[in-house]
Amino acid sequence: MDTIIGVIKSIRYTNEKNGYTVCDLKSGQKVVTLVGIMPLLAVGENLEATGEFVQHAEYGRQFRVVSCQRRIPTREEEMKEYLAGGFIKGLGPSTAEKIVETFGEQTFEIMKNEPYRLAEIKGITPEKALMFGQAFMEHENMRGVVMLVQHYGVSAAYASKIWKIFGPLAESEIRRNPYRLAEPDIGLSFQICDRIAFSLGFEPFYKERLKTALLFLLNASMLNGHSYTLREELVKKGMKLTRASQELLLDALDALMLEGRIYAERQYPDRIYTQELIEAERYCTRKLWALNQEREESWFKDCDRLLAEYEASHRIIMDAIQKKAVKCALSQGVSVITGGPGTGKTTIIKSLIHIFEAKGYSVILAAPTGRAAKRISETSGYEAKTIHRLLEVGYSIEDNEKPHFMRDEDNPLTSDVIIIDEASMIDILLLHALLKAFPPNARLILVGDADQLPSVGPGKVLADIIDSGCFPVVKLETIFRQSEQSLIITNAHLINQGLIPAINQEEGDFFFIQKLGSDEVAGCVVDLCHSIIPERFGLDPFKDIQVLSPMRKGDVGVAHLNALLQDRLNPYKEGMPQKEAGGVTFRLGDRVMQIRNDYTLPWVLTDEKGDWIEGLGVYNGDLGLIIDIDMKSELLTVRFDDQRTCEYRFDQLDNLEHAYAITVHKSQGSEFPAVIIPLYGVPKALTCRNLLYTAVTRAKKLVVLVGSPTTMEEMIRNINEKERFSGLKERLCETGSQA
Repeated sequence: MDTIIGVIKSIRYTNEKNGYTVCDLKSGQKVVTLVGIMPLLAVGENLEATGEFVQHAEYGRQFRVVSCQRRIPTREEEMKEYLAGGFIKGLGPSTAEKIVETFGEQTFEIMKNEPYRLAEIKGITPEKALMFGQAFMEHENMRGVVMLVQHYGVSAAYASKIWKIFGPLAESEIRRNPYRLAEPDIGLSFQICDRIAFSLGFEPFYKERLKTALLFLLNASMLNGHSYTLREELVKKGMKLTRASQELLLDALDALMLEGRIYAERQYPDRIYTQELIEAERYCTRKLWALNQEREESWFKDCDRLLAEYEASHRIIMDAIQKKAVKCALSQGVSVITGGPGTGKTTIIKSLIHIFEAKGYSVILAAPTGRAAKRISETSGYEAKTIHRLLEVGYSIEDNEKPHFMRDEDNPLTSDVIIIDEASMIDILLLHALLKAFPPNARLILVGDADQLPSVGPGKVLADIIDSGCFPVVKLETIFRQSEQSLIITNAHLINQGLIPAINQEEGDFFFIQKLGSDEVAGCVVDLCHSIIPERFGLDPFKDIQVLSPMRKGDVGVAHLNALLQDRLNPYKEGMPQKEAGGVTFRLGDRVMQIRNDYTLPWVLTDEKGDWIEGLGVYNGDLGLIIDIDMKSELLTVRFDDQRTCEYRFDQLDNLEHAYAITVHKSQGSEFPAVIIPLYGVPKALTCRNLLYTAVTRAKKLVVLVGSPTTMEEMIRNINEKERFSGLKERLCETGSQA
């Protein structure tokens, strides 16, 4: 590692969110370009930077900073540059020169402690003097917070959150209770809070520390799909995390309950909930039962005639179970239609919309994600919205990372019938938002495949509603959508039944390539994408082929496969625009995915009529291609698969990752012409049937499994998916028994 000492002469670029900065530092007679995490730098500042020299393909020799120490300048010329650096609004070079010439070396002390004295200078009013002083102090306090947390490996993005919440009191609040930083509005890990606390002299069994540990574990449980955590398990994990005794942790747990920060119920004292999740389960239970009633419209007696007319006009023949599903949905307040691929779910949706609309009912078709909504729109011929769009999602001024829905109990939806496709993807919080906006007398029809993976978010909504036995459920079993030559749907059903699929048939569409060793598997996946599948089947590796890995990490995980696939499918060529961000290089033409909900990101779309449509919001799992990288404007443009186009500032690129390969979980609700599934080194927790079944059912034309036959067989045999704690089923049953 090298060390450079000098003065900041100019700042070329800075990302306010994560502190990434490009600046010029004058060190002796040389000017060196520095790049790295250096938040809140100012021109004129003295800097000591540690790092190494690197050669950038486009920008030449740079010094990549690993760590740095800053000192406020003491020389008058540097002080002038520092004050005029732009962090104090309205204070330019001429005013900075007057201030420093008047107060000399005492300038910064005056600005901190006697800012009213700035009004002694001609042209500076008393009001402006106080404003300059306040801005100077805020900047210095913010720098203090950044320096304090950066010392413990905390990024500037967290420092900004801390400052936003606490303002000038931030540093004193951190020193008073560093464990406050682990709460969701800031989100630091418990381990980092521990590091800060112990360095400040806090005791290991400090009660706030133990309470924070329990809350941290409870929130981690929610991220793993659980609606609650068992008390015994929570305390056990707390003991391991904190090294505290069971007695001390139980005392901390009781304190959290008294404060109303966690909840347990009399009938289920061992279930520990957050307030948000217990309210969601309770509300959904009440609302579902309120909607759960049989409708008695007079035209129901004509159901058989209406179905016969629909069959005749669309030249189809429904079987008895499909007709039963239609009649059930027509006559019930809440109904569920479930079945695997090719069993006619889309046919039923189309027939229901046709019949309801013919009788004058308004119908809304929706799905949990954009890709799922696009898919059902294409197959049904009716417009489908995402649930977020349906509820008119916005964002809170206080927290733009949390959705705020315009549609709720005070402003409900106005439709008579709401059909939700891909209902297995709905988590308890999204159901809560939907039901809060649900009209009192409307019908709710849930359509989905109960055997697929549960939602990414907490709960197992579709499974709980079905398993409760409180609502009419029709399960479709006959396979309709299957050509004679195709094995995809047939094999998906075989896997779901615990049977080994038929593979490698001549002229088939379902193949298994045996490879042992992670390098062999990864290499085969890359070859399949790059040449084998495109040459044999005429498919485009960027638009038609999707690699679905069970895991993120490892040699055949998403991260490593993406690096290999980018290098092979979209290698760097001289003059090709590219942008490095967070250790990842994005290139023109890369396939990418949005990895978190952003309710404020603008998009544009040209519809079929050529009209220009604008909107807000890009969501976790949206897939697209990079179509432009403008280095001058520092903008990267993505065209998503639904044709929406979004511009990302370079400081927003942490919202994107490569998507040549994605996890099976991220693929839910999507469909691709060809799917490649690597099966090697799969962790035990992911070696389960519904994960393989979900992956296979994402394909329309081709499935290729690569890896170990033993892994495939283990996944097919293992019906026991990872246990997920949810209380919705019991609540529904209890409410039903009391009705």
